[in-house]
Parts: sequence; C-alpha cells; structure tokens
Amino acid sequence: MIDYHLHVVAHGDRPMSVENILEYCEVAHGRGIRQMGITEHDRYLDEIDLAAFQEARERSHDVGLRLGIEIDFVPGAEERMDRDASALPYDYIIGSVHRVDGEEVDRAGDQRIYERYETYDLYEAYYANVRKAALSGRFEVLGHPDLIKIFRRFPDRDITPMLEETADAVAESGVVIDVNAAGLRKPVGEIYPARDFLEMFYRRGVPIILSSDAHAPEEVAMGYEKSLKLVHDVGYREVATFKDHERGSLPL
Repeated sequence: MIDYHLHVVAHGDRPMSVENILEYCEVAHGRGIRQMGITEHDRYLDEIDLAAFQEARERSHDVGLRLGIEIDFVPGAEERMDRDASALPYDYIIGSVHRVDGEEVDRAGDQRIYERYETYDLYEAYYANVRKAALSGRFEVLGHPDLIKIFRRFPDRDITPMLEETADAVAESGVVIDVNAAGLRKPVGEIYPARDFLEMFYRRGVPIILSSDAHAPEEVAMGYEKSLKLVHDVGYREVATFKDHERGSLPL
C-alpha cells in the first residue's frame, strides 16, 4: 500500500527533520503503508531539507520513501512551475489546481470567490484549468481533481459533460489520478474524486495513486478503509508507483 501525497512541513507547521519524517514513517508502517511520498507544497520549497530526507530514507527500513512536490498549477506561471519542478531530485511531480483566475477555491476562511462567480461558471473555469494542467506535460500525477467541491457548493446544472471532457483530457495526457482521502476531513465529506468521476477515469484506463494528503503524522493513511473500498468497487486492482520519474505498480 502507498500514501503518495502528504506534507511534513505542511503549512510551515514543522521543519523537515529526520525525526519528523521518521515519525510519519512510524505511523505509515503501523497502517500497512509500504511506500510513502513526501510532497510539500511548492511555496515551501525552500524548507525541503534534502539531506534530512536522504538520511531518513536510509534509516526507514519498513517504509520506502519517495520525494515529490505538489506544484500549484497557475496558467501564466510556467517559468515558476518549471523552476520548482526541477529544483530537486524528485521521484514524481504532482500538479494540483487550487485557483481560478488567481484566487484560491479551497480557502476555508475566504470563500468569496463562490459569491463572485455563478457556480456553474466557476466549475467550468476550474475544470478548464484541470485539463490544462493534465495536458501541460509537466506532471506525473494530478492531485485531488475535483477539489472545487470542497465546500459543497454545487451547480444547479448537470456537470457530467465537463467531467467527461476532463476525463478525456487526463486519459490523453497519460497522467495518474490522485485518489485523495483528505476530502473526508473537509466539509464535502467525501473522497476526491467522487465515485462517478473515478468511474470515468477507470473506463479510460487512467491509473491511480492513493493518498491521505496528511498534514500531520496522525493523518497518514487516514480514511483508507473508505478509499480502498471505493477503488476496489470501481474496479481498480493496482496503484501506480514512482522512482526517479519511472512509473511502476503495486497490487492493491
């Protein structure tokens, strides 16, 4: 089992020390995780301690460590994204859409973007960015692809066509989808992506990773009992893995 999207530094909560990484590994091992990927947000790039990661990787005998990064996909910021994506010897790169027209859609303390846009139009703009991220060729994994649902603000109109179009773009791009349990800890109370969206990816042969999006040790692999049931019910029997940007797989 893997947990391929999580944060030790998180939002500047703790340093990336050997001890802090190994604390995550201890929880991971106790919950049956064989590989764990540390994927800090790109805005905390300067706080990634490569030497500490490498030492922790040598000392972690039960959990294989991978180094990734979560790049915030923002159209027009290509130079910044490319610089951050090549700054360290990552095993894989996650691209995630958190913004529409430069404004975050997942900021709990400021949800005004949902008042400034008609909801259907906001969803259209969000998924257009998801498609651009997938097709940009910059990422191996697409993070929490329906994050826009986080606050349970749903359009009145059917969004199935835009989801199908997005699934087509993801399949064309060859990127892997992040089945992310963090949504269970958010107001929406469900995994990213929703089952119907995940089924679209499965029908198109899109591979997946599993993740908790943990921002603290106790959140590692949290919600996996639901994630595992979801992906198994949809039909998945393996997850993608990465090392030095080479993709492999592990059985579920």
